Amino acid sequence: MSQVQSPQLRRIGDSEVFSPKNEFLAGKKVQSTFAIRRDSKSPRYEKVVTFDFSGVSEQQLIELSLYAVKVRTAALLRNLSPDQMLAPDVLSTVDVVADVIESERKSTDPTTAAIRSLQKALGITEEVARATLENAKAQADKAKAEGKSKAGPAAKTLVKTS
Repeated sequence: MSQVQSPQLRRIGDSEVFSPKNEFLAGKKVQSTFAIRRDSKSPRYEKVVTFDFSGVSEQQLIELSLYAVKVRTAALLRNLSPDQMLAPDVLSTVDVVADVIESERKSTDPTTAAIRSLQKALGITEEVARATLENAKAQADKAKAEGKSKAGPAAKTLVKTS
């Protein structure tokens, strides 16, 4: 007698760039493809789920979406200066379409993204991160002008300023 093996999820390769997607089906159904993993050390797997929203009221949909909106609003606040973040009037009212949905669709300026990444990774202020990035760019431009293919010292500068 042969054993029947249950279907397995597709394993996502370590170097694979995975893009989740949602497909709206007939009625109030959405097929969602996303990645799951048990913990940070486990491999990622692709999961496909059809969510059926039939019978869900508008209030229930709003309650479901509030968690994501709160998380995104908290992320916006964290990117502000401490004084702005703690000011009671800053983001006291959030236009969900303009401030959350539409802002998610806009591509991030690469310079701003790099500055935020430096701040987060090195625990430095925006001014120091901006100066570090400008210094690295100047060194990379100098290396290009000299005909070098690598930035060389620019990478070391990023680590030194932390």
